[in-house]
Amino acid sequence: MFAAFLSTGKDHRDCGRPCERHKVELRDRVGSNFPVLPDTGCRNTVFNSVPQSGAEYVGRMRELGLSRFRVDLLRETPDQVGPLLNRYAKVVAGVDDGRATWRELRALNQLGVTRGTLQLV
Repeated sequence: MFAAFLSTGKDHRDCGRPCERHKVELRDRVGSNFPVLPDTGCRNTVFNSVPQSGAEYVGRMRELGLSRFRVDLLRETPDQVGPLLNRYAKVVAGVDDGRATWRELRALNQLGVTRGTLQLV
């Protein structure tokens, strides 16, 4: 999307990296903005319009044998990153069951946090 619409290039090799200069979002019919971010290969990912959290599922995931987790941050400020990662570290360590973290994030974030489409089978 970035190379095709914001440059004269064809892909990440000759596009001039417009993704580093432009903020792209898709807006739905009710006015919610969905961030679009490219990876290093110039593939685009459309993210949800509100933050999502799987914190309340981490305990069950650990029971099933998962031991590594990833936190994706999109546009958080440096002041937001440390406290957020500390909260998730407590969840992964088992100090917090995740529900309290989810509730806190929902209360602290103006847009709210949704469970998204994550389902455990």
